[in-house]
Amino acid sequence: MLGQRIADLRQKIQLSQEDLAEKVGLTQSLISRIERDSRKISATELPKFATALEVSIEDILIGVDDGE
Repeated sequence: MLGQRIADLRQKIQLSQEDLAEKVGLTQSLISRIERDSRKISATELPKFATALEVSIEDILIGVDDGE
């Protein structure tokens, strides 16, 4: 799932949920919900996540299953 991929990438660069939230302009509680897949990422937020996580959008989407 996309949320788990975000969490994995965040942890790989040793970024806290709070730090990621600040970089993408969301709250820590929203980051937590995204990582648990209880909130989807909008198309306008995805590039912000890529920048904050220092990866491409494609890198975020690799291995994410669309069959929700």
